[in-house]
Amino acid sequence: MILQTLPAALAHWHLFKIQGQLDVASAPAVRTALAHAARMDDAHLLIDLEDLVSVDDIGIRTLAEATKELQARRPACRVAFVAPPDVAERLVAAGIPNDAVYDNGQRALQALGAGQAAA
Repeated sequence: MILQTLPAALAHWHLFKIQGQLDVASAPAVRTALAHAARMDDAHLLIDLEDLVSVDDIGIRTLAEATKELQARRPACRVAFVAPPDVAERLVAAGIPNDAVYDNGQRALQALGAGQAAA
């Protein structure tokens, strides 16, 4: 798993890219990274899951719980996800709102206000 904080194409948004595995082994790192993000600044988060190789229920549940914890600490923080359909379904089943999950980065950025394709 690789977590990267990259400059987003949107002002006041950070991009978190999780690559590789989202599972029981990577769950603590995901929780720690999102806790860190909650303390960084007032920016919103776009979490890109397009390059996941494997996902298990613990990884999905941890990501959903960590997202809810972040939003409890920072109620004004918006969190959106870019995920392939199978991962998107699992996120929604874990309690992530359907309107916060997008099937590709360009659609996410357009919906979130960038109006142009992401690099």
